[in-house]
Amino acid sequence: MIASPSSAYRRTTRGQAASLGLWLGAFLLGAAACAGPQNKDDEPQPPEDEPALDARARNPNLRDLSVDSTRCDTRGAHPKQLDTNHDGRADVVSLYDRSADGPLRCKQADLNFDGRLDAYFHYDDKGEIVREQFDQDYDGRIDLGSYYEGGALVLDELDLNRDGFVDAWRRYDKGRLTRIETDRDGDGRPDMFAYYLAGRIDRIGYDVSGDGKVDQWDHDAARRARQAEQLRIKDEQEAAPKAEGYVDEPARGEDEDASEEAAGDEEAAASEDEGKGSKKGKGKKGKGKVDDGAKTKPSDAGKSKGRTVAPPSAPSKPATAEPEPEPAKPEPAKPASGAPAPVKPTPVKPG
Repeated sequence: MIASPSSAYRRTTRGQAASLGLWLGAFLLGAAACAGPQNKDDEPQPPEDEPALDARARNPNLRDLSVDSTRCDTRGAHPKQLDTNHDGRADVVSLYDRSADGPLRCKQADLNFDGRLDAYFHYDDKGEIVREQFDQDYDGRIDLGSYYEGGALVLDELDLNRDGFVDAWRRYDKGRLTRIETDRDGDGRPDMFAYYLAGRIDRIGYDVSGDGKVDQWDHDAARRARQAEQLRIKDEQEAAPKAEGYVDEPARGEDEDASEEAAGDEEAAASEDEGKGSKKGKGKKGKGKVDDGAKTKPSDAGKSKGRTVAPPSAPSKPATAEPEPEPAKPEPAKPASGAPAPVKPTPVKPG
C-alpha cells in the first residue's frame, strides 16, 4: 500500500518537531550544568534593620541605633566629596541643602578607610551640630549616638552588648557628666543609676521592682571607686619604666641664701675682733717692759708696727713677744800687733 503525500508530510513534520524538542532540552541542561550552583552572595539579603524591627515590634521600649536619614539623606542634597588619603575613594562626604551655597545638612566620614562610612554628623538649619553617630568597632552598625543642644552635649546613647539597641545612657548638664543609666536585663529601660559629682561617682541606685524608680541606694560606691582608682594608679606607676639619670639639686630659697650671708658676716666680725684683741695685748706687754726698765730696739718696734692681721677666713694665733737678746759680755783688750811684748822681771836671790 502506497502512502499518500499528505500522510508522508505529517510524519516528516512530527519527526522534525521531536528532534527540535530533544535539541532544546539538551541545550537547557548543558546551560544549567555550566552555570553551576548559585552564589549565596548573589541572593537578595534581608535589610540590616529587619531584626531590629522585629525585636522592636515585640518590645516597644527597645531603641535601635540605626543611621538617621532625616538630615543625611542624599536625595535632594548637593554632595561634596573629599579624598583625604588619596586612594581614589571619597573619605568625607558633605551634604548641602539644594546647592553648594546652601546650609550644611550632614557630614559622613570613613574613619578607617575601608570604603564604608563610620561617622555621621547632623546639623540644623543654622549650621550647628545637633547629633553625632559613630560605628566605633567598624562592624557596620552604629553603637554610639550623641545629642547636642545649643552646641553643648546633653546625652549619649550607647550599645554596650553590640545587639543594635541602646542599653546605656550618659546624661550631661552643660557638658558635665551627671548621671549614667544602664539597662542590665535588656528590656529597654534603665535599672541602674550612677550619679556623679564633680566628675567622680557619688552614689548608685537600683530599680529592683521594675517601675523605673530607685528602690535601693548604695552610698558606699564613692569609697570603692576611689580605692579602685588608687589601685589602678599604683599599678600604672609600678608598670611604668623607671627613668634613669641624674636628679637636679632642688633650687635654693632666698631664706637659705640670706642665712648663709649672715653667718659669713658674723664669722668675719668675730675674726676682726680677735685681731684687735691681739694688737691690744701686744701694746700692754710692751708698756710693762718699759716700766721695768727693759730696753727695746728700734728694729723691734718697727717690726711690731709692721705686722698685719690675718684675713677673717683664717684667723691667726695671737703673736707672742720675741725674746730680747742677752747683752754682750766685755772682752779683754788685746795689745796692738806692733807693740813689743812686756818682759817679765827675773827674781834675784839674796846673797
